Amino acid sequence: MLKVLEVFERQARVATERPDGSEYINFEHVYDTRECLLNTNYIVAIHPYEFSSSREIKKTEGRFPEGTKFSTFVLDGNSFRQSEIIVIGSFEKFTQVLGDTAQ
Repeated sequence: MLKVLEVFERQARVATERPDGSEYINFEHVYDTRECLLNTNYIVAIHPYEFSSSREIKKTEGRFPEGTKFSTFVLDGNSFRQSEIIVIGSFEKFTQVLGDTAQ
């Protein structure tokens, strides 16, 4: 088993102040993390990942330290969850952890 931090999307409450000083509550989608255990037998592929669209970048603002590296895990199996997940960690780190099998 491999313990990782999965990046997922959630709704966050945001209090916004009007010009008259009153506040109103708005909801926006942001990225957050949760701990996850992956069975290494179901990992099919790992790819480096970078948030590229302006919408994705806005969701990450203030959520992760500057320079945080991300990877995408492609998982095999019949699951009700998605087969690709984004995790915190560089591709190089996971190559070392899982062992470099390329000859």
